[in-house]
Amino acid sequence: MPLELPSTRKLALPALMVLLVLVVTGCQGGAEDFDGFKITSSYTLRAGEQRAGDQVILAGTIVLEAGSVVDGDITLMGEKVTLNGEVRGEAIALADRLTVGEGAHITGDLTVCAKNLERSDVARIDGQVREECNQGGRASVANAINSGWESWRGSTLFRMGAVITGSLFFGALSALLTAILPRPLVRMSESIYRAPVVAGGVGILTMLAAIGLTVVYGVSLLLILPLVLLPLVIIAWLVIGALSVLGWVALAGPFGVALLRRAGLEGQPCMVAAAIGGVALSLLLRVWSVFWFTAWIGLLATALLGAIGLGAVLLTRAGTRPYPRRDAVPGR
Repeated sequence: MPLELPSTRKLALPALMVLLVLVVTGCQGGAEDFDGFKITSSYTLRAGEQRAGDQVILAGTIVLEAGSVVDGDITLMGEKVTLNGEVRGEAIALADRLTVGEGAHITGDLTVCAKNLERSDVARIDGQVREECNQGGRASVANAINSGWESWRGSTLFRMGAVITGSLFFGALSALLTAILPRPLVRMSESIYRAPVVAGGVGILTMLAAIGLTVVYGVSLLLILPLVLLPLVIIAWLVIGALSVLGWVALAGPFGVALLRRAGLEGQPCMVAAAIGGVALSLLLRVWSVFWFTAWIGLLATALLGAIGLGAVLLTRAGTRPYPRRDAVPGR
């Protein structure tokens, strides 16, 4: 069933602005929900206060007072850092001046990257103390940030927030492209509806060919062949990436129409359907990545649907012509 185009494009800009406001609001709300991540001018965890879960704190001055408790790993990045509380996990500190007070108790390892380190003799560190600094004595920012990132990204809450934020962004992108390219996206969506198997086959073959040619080119570099083709390889992958984005947006439209139909809200503009479909489709595919043992499901579904979308873009020549042609469809 062909998708209907919006009756008026005057709704496009206001609706898009509303959607972008919702995305920004959602991202801000999600950031507030990540209690383990703080960016501020100064931060103090006072005596008697407790924070649960892994913490990442970026501030000019950071103080963990004696009697404060962090029940999890913590990463501290600031100019002046005073660690005088209890950390029930590993601690990573990147600072110009780090003070580990007499009230400090770290049950795990302490990784330090600091120009000046003052450590009390009575501070309790159950694990090892590692100084990740270069020969000049200056802090290795990359090492500390990478260590903190590895610790923080393991949080299920963070991964769920990334899924939600990414889905909102894709919904906004789907609405924007649908407002700019309504008719080409309708042709791509109709191609997916009429010939999903053919579109998927073309998409898979295209990706396999691109990967194969890239591998061959990579092997040719070992033979010290000229690098003159490198820009062409990069441009080719950028083009494939752009076409893949169009394919995903083409998938979002029909998915949103189906959701609206089930909700009894037929007849909505294509831009609205694309936005809703983009958010819902992205959530359904990305939510599997929250847990490592289900990540393969999301990867497999993403590969199959992405191939169908890419194939539809190629078969319709980026939406410039329908596929299959209307005169080739039986009964027409």
